[in-house]
Amino acid sequence: MRQSFEPWYTVKFNAGLIRADDYERRRHALAGILRQHLGSWPIRRVLDYGGDRGDLVCGLVDGAAAFVYDISGIPAVSGVTVTTDPASCRADLIVNSNVLEHVGFPRRLLEDILKSAPAGGIVFLEVPCELPFGLSRIARRIAQIGIVALTRPALALSVLRPASLFMMHEHVNYFTEQSLQALMCSCGCKVIAAGSHPLDGIVESGHTAWCLGTAS
Repeated sequence: MRQSFEPWYTVKFNAGLIRADDYERRRHALAGILRQHLGSWPIRRVLDYGGDRGDLVCGLVDGAAAFVYDISGIPAVSGVTVTTDPASCRADLIVNSNVLEHVGFPRRLLEDILKSAPAGGIVFLEVPCELPFGLSRIARRIAQIGIVALTRPALALSVLRPASLFMMHEHVNYFTEQSLQALMCSCGCKVIAAGSHPLDGIVESGHTAWCLGTAS
């Protein structure tokens, strides 16, 4: 279905999106945020909510048990336990990274996450900072269509129209630092800290917004 709208998104391209060093950079950034804003806050159980195989939380907090909840049902990496009931983990820290931009109702998902958090538990949200109609996004789309025109001209003809510059892709929500904080506050969380850090990936560069808060 995606390839019918974005013919450059091949199986090979998808397989190469995330590399081991990408997770290492993200884990290092998250660990720094936790050290800076939580200090010696006791974290014994960590849950990655929507975290695929749980790579991000594997070894994130020394001595803490790591769990992952994901609708894909795929096996977790070594050192992480798959759970089908996130509330049963009673995690001191719940991480939700690069998920909210994909779902139709981000507030509803955050409410579900908070149901899995004990009172006073820590919740960490992380999303790309991006604008749906920004110039960088349009420039990238022009480049994508240009590559397809050179390599697969028949497919290029199917997407060559003005609306192609604004085609929707897998991100259906777009966030800034302010809107991410507003989302967390609207669900009754107390924001501890928020900010952004550079995003340097295969697909695009920019910034990632994050927000750290406590569940009521």
